[in-house]
Amino acid sequence: MEDRPSVVERAFQIAKSGKVENVPALQAQLAEEGYLNGVQALAGRALSNQLMRMITESRTAK
Repeated sequence: MEDRPSVVERAFQIAKSGKVENVPALQAQLAEEGYLNGVQALAGRALSNQLMRMITESRTAK
């Protein structure tokens, strides 16, 4: 069993980091890290909106 976070947990971590500009960039980062189902896992509008808010907040705070 792997010791890494789920795709959604990792998406939240990336969104809070301020290192991505939007959800597509976040999905690309997930793919680079080997989360190949990142696009499907984040397809819901509510989750995408929540992630975008987190991204915006983290980038504004820096």
